[in-house]
Order: sequence, then C-alpha cells, then structure tokens
Amino acid sequence: MRVTQTMIANQTLRHIQSNYSQISKYQDQLATGKKISRASQDPVAATSGMFYRTQVREIEQFQRNISSAQTWVETSDQAVYDVNLAMQRVRELTVQASNDTYDETQRAAVAEEIAQIIDHIADVGNTQVNKKYIFNGTDAGEKPIAQAEFDISIEQLTEMEGQEEGSIDGAVLYYEGNVYVWSDGAFSSDNEDLPDISIEDFGESVDPDKAVLFGPNAIQMNGENVNLELMKDVEIPVNVNGNDVFSHQMFGDLILLQRAMTDEEADIGHHLQTVDEHMDDILTVEAQIGAKQNRIDLTEARMDQQFVTATRIMSDNEDADISAAIINLVIHESVLNASLGAGARIMQPSLMDFLR
Repeated sequence: MRVTQTMIANQTLRHIQSNYSQISKYQDQLATGKKISRASQDPVAATSGMFYRTQVREIEQFQRNISSAQTWVETSDQAVYDVNLAMQRVRELTVQASNDTYDETQRAAVAEEIAQIIDHIADVGNTQVNKKYIFNGTDAGEKPIAQAEFDISIEQLTEMEGQEEGSIDGAVLYYEGNVYVWSDGAFSSDNEDLPDISIEDFGESVDPDKAVLFGPNAIQMNGENVNLELMKDVEIPVNVNGNDVFSHQMFGDLILLQRAMTDEEADIGHHLQTVDEHMDDILTVEAQIGAKQNRIDLTEARMDQQFVTATRIMSDNEDADISAAIINLVIHESVLNASLGAGARIMQPSLMDFLR
C-alpha cells in the first residue's frame, strides 16, 4: 500500500486529537473528582450511580428520623423522670404529715406544696418538642392538659352545661377510686356494676368532699402512637401514651391527698398506698422508655454502618482516583508533546505550502 503525505498527516492529527481527548478526560476528573461527567461516558456506571445515590439519601433521611426519635424519647424520659421525682416528694410529704406531731399550720403548708406539685406535674404533661405536645399522640398540636378545669365545683359544672347543650360531654368525676365520664346527662363508668351518677346525687348519695370533678378539657390525651420510619419498612412509636402517666386517677388522688392535709380527722397514711401505686405505674413507663431508647440506639448504629457501606460503594462507582488521574494526565501530556514534535518533523512546510 502506498503511504501518502496526506495519510501520514491525517493519522498524525488523529493521534494528536486522541491525546487531547484523554487529557481533557483526566482534567475533568481532577476538576470534578468524578470518573465521568456525562452519562454517555459510561452508561452502566451512571445508572448504578443513580441507584447508589438514592440509597445514600434514603439512609440520610432515616438518620434524620432517628435524630427526631431520640429527641422525642429523651424529652419524654426526662419529663417522666421529673414526674417520678415529684411523686417521690409527695410521698415524703405524706409520710411526714401522717405523723401526729404535725399541727394544723404545718399540714396547711404541706397541702400548699402538694398543690404546687400538682401544677408542676400538669406543666410537665404539656411538655413540647418543636412546638408539639409530646404526650398528646397524633394530636400533638393541641394542649392536652388545662389546669383551670381541675377540681371544679358542681356549680361550675352546672354553669358549663347551661352555656351550651352538650358542652360538658367528656367531663370526669373521680369518686371512690372509680372514673365516671359525663355522657347523656349523667356520669357513667366502664364498670357496668356501678350505677350512673347525676348532678342531683351530689350531696346525697355522693359525698362532695370525696369526689373530684374535672372539666371536659381538663385532660384530653390522645393515645395513638406517633410512628417514625427509622429503617426501610420499620416504624417505631416514639411517643409515650400520656394516659399512662397523666391520668384522672393520679390527679384525683393527689387532689384528695391535698384536701386530707387540711382535715384533722383524715387518715393521711391511707393515701400512701395510692401514691405508691402511681409511682409503680410511672416506673413501668420509664422502663418502656428505656427499652425504646435502646432499640433506637441499636437502629442508629446499624444505620451508621449502612451509611458507611453505601457511601463507600457509591464512591467506588463514581469517584475518581486522583493519584491515578494525575499520573495519566502527565503521561498523556508527554505523549502529546511527543506527537506534536513528531508531527512537526513529518509535516514540514514546503515551497508549495507558501504558494497556496
């Protein structure tokens, strides 16, 4: 085959252009840190990269969910712990006041402190995280406890009923250890053996001094779970059911204890049993929170490991080897310089080039 000057020139130019293309490729890798800058350079790597990137973003969202879950659980844990401390103080005061050496003034002081503790526990029940009430389930935007409707009188309840028909539906009567809810004109209990109680029964079959009335908005705890997805298809409830801690029974017993402090004939020691029962319930909730916290911690550790693995796989797929890119760039620059030098010798200008 006859090799012409044109063939040599074209082949030389083709090789020079190829070297320029390789230099551009490695310059792009050094500038972007990625193996490819366009999907057309490696469609398989580009497709895999989209999948790996989606996986990493998904894990990052799970990590954010875990952070939110930890905030809810840790705040709930601290709140329930505060209630536990408050109840311990109530127990100490009850033990002290059960001593017959306490006079009327001292018992009145104890009653005032218990009243403040009741208000404190109610405030804890309205704890918020990011403007959400953590003890009100899926109704986190609504305040669950209204202290103004604690221990209202029968006259106040009657006034509420007169303001609007059905306005006291949901009002609660706590009497002799039982909870009665107002509905259809009377207080009724879940226990079918207990008769309904009407307003007219107060002062007759119902002793007002042993009854505690709560307005319809006093305690409205939503018991539904607030679930967060912490792993793929794995949802964990991050809230505490407020009814397990801030119940009408607990507040009712505390109010009755407060009243007993101002009654010289009351048996203060009798209230120790109810206080202990509520403390046991609180400890049970604390144990549940601890178990939930442990599960979230284990999930967090697993997500951290998955994030490291997914990030490494994504990096292997799309990140450039910087040291190799530098070496290849230098090599192709040297080859380009050699190609330009060889081309200059092969394609030297002649007199005909100037006559054109």
